[in-house]
Amino acid sequence: MQRWLVVVIALVLPSAAAAQDRRWEIEGSAGILGGQPASAGSVSLPPPGAPIVTSSPTFPARATSSWLFGDGATLLNGVLEEFGRTNRVAPLDPLFAPPPSTHPAAFGLRVRRRLNPHVALEVGVDGFATSSIRSQEVWNGLKTTFDSIGLALTDVFASGPFSPSLVVTDESLLQVPHDETAITAAFNRDVWHLGALQPYVTLGAGAMIPREKLFAEGSAQARYRTSILGVVPIDETDSVRVSFTRPASFVAVLGGGVRHDFSRPWSFRVDARLLVGPDTTRVTLDATPVVTRGSPAGFVESFTTPAIQFSNDPATGRVSSLSGPALQGVDVFKGGVMAHAIVSASIAWRF
Repeated sequence: MQRWLVVVIALVLPSAAAAQDRRWEIEGSAGILGGQPASAGSVSLPPPGAPIVTSSPTFPARATSSWLFGDGATLLNGVLEEFGRTNRVAPLDPLFAPPPSTHPAAFGLRVRRRLNPHVALEVGVDGFATSSIRSQEVWNGLKTTFDSIGLALTDVFASGPFSPSLVVTDESLLQVPHDETAITAAFNRDVWHLGALQPYVTLGAGAMIPREKLFAEGSAQARYRTSILGVVPIDETDSVRVSFTRPASFVAVLGGGVRHDFSRPWSFRVDARLLVGPDTTRVTLDATPVVTRGSPAGFVESFTTPAIQFSNDPATGRVSSLSGPALQGVDVFKGGVMAHAIVSASIAWRF
């Protein structure tokens, strides 16, 4: 009996020792990335400008820094509606939100060091085949707004005592693919058993690092020159720049999967994990309104509710609606919380 027992121990111990020696594991994975804001973030538009003097409180007017967003677009579109004109400014406001996401292919490399029979420490790098943000849609939204301002201003001047009128617009648009890399460290913990499958949970942390933090930017300038009754010159310029950025962010890693060891060195995994962290998306605005003094001095107002006003000299006691303060680097959107999901399949080799 003792001889048989010795033989059994001699056969089992080398195999167990060999398994314990394979403490390192390297894994290649392929899957898909999905991004979804876990909270919507916050929009903070510049407040309506201060009231400006008009002929009657029945037709109140306000100062604005630009016609392209917020209260300025509301004022201009309100006047166009009252005059029954067909064109409108397409405000930038809908773009001040979490950017639309894509679902690119994800490829990863993970290295593990087994700390005990049930726990392994993992360091991983996941890259994505294409941009995770549909920056083309942001670009299209910017272009729609910039293209609308010239038509809207031309309609305004066609509705009043202005002649001749010239509206000149210029725009610049930039679209940058938002490629990201996730670098994480995590613990894998084996739990339960499902026949030949070994479930596990994953817990860790890391960072989402973009190649470029800027993913879209646009600037527009609308200069309009006209005259009131062919006598009083009006010359004003509305300049706006809007930038969309998403810098690197911290992420917590939560997830799990199942592993099938189909030989001593080789295993197959199906893995799902969430990378949850702050949404670092920011949308910032610059606006520079310019009103050129002219001679002879004069002004004109729309007598609508709301009203807008054009003036070429504050000495008349009237100022133009486009007389709000210049804006520089004003945050109009700040992201909340972002959840990235990576679902992948992988082959691992232990050594």
